[in-house]
Amino acid sequence: MSCAIHGLRVTMSGGDGAHPDMAMADVTWRDLCVVRLSMAGVPTGAAVPIERDGATWIEQIFAGPDGRPICRFLISGDGRRVLSDSLPALDRNDLNSLFVEPVMRTIMSRMGLVSFHAAALVKQGAAVLIMGRKGAGKSSLAGALYRAGWQPLADDLVRIVGNNGCWHAAAGGTATRVNADTARALGFDPATLATRWSLPGAAGNKFLLPAAAFGAQPAMVPIKAVLLLDARDPDLEGPRWNRAAGADALRGLAANLTPDPLALSALPSREAIRVTAGLSRQAAIYRLSLPDRLGALRAAAATVDAWLAADGAPVAA
Repeated sequence: MSCAIHGLRVTMSGGDGAHPDMAMADVTWRDLCVVRLSMAGVPTGAAVPIERDGATWIEQIFAGPDGRPICRFLISGDGRRVLSDSLPALDRNDLNSLFVEPVMRTIMSRMGLVSFHAAALVKQGAAVLIMGRKGAGKSSLAGALYRAGWQPLADDLVRIVGNNGCWHAAAGGTATRVNADTARALGFDPATLATRWSLPGAAGNKFLLPAAAFGAQPAMVPIKAVLLLDARDPDLEGPRWNRAAGADALRGLAANLTPDPLALSALPSREAIRVTAGLSRQAAIYRLSLPDRLGALRAAAATVDAWLAADGAPVAA
């Protein structure tokens, strides 16, 4: 089976047969169903270098709600080859979700590719990236813009691709995830929505907003604007935004770069600095604060939607 994830061609196979042909893909992934896994003291989700067959690989182990391991990934040093062992009880959608985000973070880091911790949405052929610390409202605003007609492109991890002098956002995990209160504020009944994880009691589980009739999913889209979310403000009646420029824009973008899982405190790479500088020249960068009231969310998104439509010309494709 082959597909495109974050702009990379990924070929996947199951069982204990031959590994997929690396000549046909950027990344190959073979999964093997096993009856037992051991964490061996490895922190859940952490990327840990290990030696295997005379080469360095990166190991990531994930546990279920009971703390027991449910899946183990091994990523080659160059990021192009992935092996996984998963328990029979692990739902295939859960396995794929692990691959698309935490494992792909490691893969792209090993390949020297630049990505952001962000959500990306598309409207009229241009993308907006939403970045911010936990609690600033990134998922809530992404869900509200979805309700305002923006098509989700990537939910939590956005790879940036240069194409003919223009920076694009690549499609990744496209289902927008929100908590129950946000789902209700957006007009959805959480009881009717699927959840990210199928395992009952999974930590950080969120509700998936339903797919809307947007048409074909674009592979990558030029970036028109970046919204850097500051803390939500209980005194605001509507959203507040200001254009960020120069060092402020660069700092805001750099703060949301995906770090190397093996060196979380390392300085950005030269390629990351180049991408950040290029993106700051191409896109309109804004500092944005939202009201700290879910009842104001949809109105705030409508205001942001109108601002984005009125301010600045779309980037060149």
